[in-house]
Amino acid sequence: MVMMLIVGFSGSLFFLKADDMEDRVREISHKLRCPTCQAMSVKESDAGLSLNMKNKIREMLQEGKSEEEILTFFEERYGEWILRSPKKEGFNLFLWLLPGFLIVIASILLFRSLLKRSRDIEQKKLDPLSENEKKLIDQELNHYQSD
Repeated sequence: MVMMLIVGFSGSLFFLKADDMEDRVREISHKLRCPTCQAMSVKESDAGLSLNMKNKIREMLQEGKSEEEILTFFEERYGEWILRSPKKEGFNLFLWLLPGFLIVIASILLFRSLLKRSRDIEQKKLDPLSENEKKLIDQELNHYQSD
């Protein structure tokens, strides 16, 4: 009985490791672009080259290679375009930061425009009515109310 538990336990460890391995293969293959498919990751693709790439990832993980080493391996063979998310260095860093920078600039310009508009409205406010103007309005209102 104890022997069956040990065998069953060691078998479940094997399945856990296999599941972990497949999770890592999926995680890494999702970061790579399929060379034959349009706008798909290696993970999503069933193309022959993608299947070979998944097998290579699995093989490299079994050899103890890190994710960075695996991504570098494919980048050296296919170029940087194979990475679905370009590295954040050099010109790519500028491209990563550009949208945030444009949002900040647009927000500042919008705020300044709204502030200017509110100042213009304040300046265009009419002066209060004089006493003569108030009397004239009251007279005309009284005239229409009496009719």
